[in-house]
Amino acid sequence: MENLLKHRLLFSKRLSYLIKCNGLSNTELARAIKVSPGLITKYTSAKASPSYENFIQLADYFCVSMDFLRGKHYHISDDPIKSNNMDYWMELIEMIRLNEVEEKEVFEYLRLLINNLN
Repeated sequence: MENLLKHRLLFSKRLSYLIKCNGLSNTELARAIKVSPGLITKYTSAKASPSYENFIQLADYFCVSMDFLRGKHYHISDDPIKSNNMDYWMELIEMIRLNEVEEKEVFEYLRLLINNLN
């Protein structure tokens, strides 16, 4: 039971980061993957775990691995500058302790970078 809660908390933290990083609201994400906004809120507050289908949809939507979402990746194992893998970037952001203003600035820069790459 404790292990399940630990995984749910890791998932909720990572999903929350992805939502912030992409400048989304829970409603926008819910609409994109065709679930209720309340369900996204339950995921981000660790009150529920996603079904396997929703888990896949979330990983695909954000272009991250399912291992990242479930908290299997804890450390940067490669140079994130040379990697286009979102897992590395999210892990790096998690390791840096930012205040709310700094966090918003970092996410805005990441959004600009992603838009310029596309």
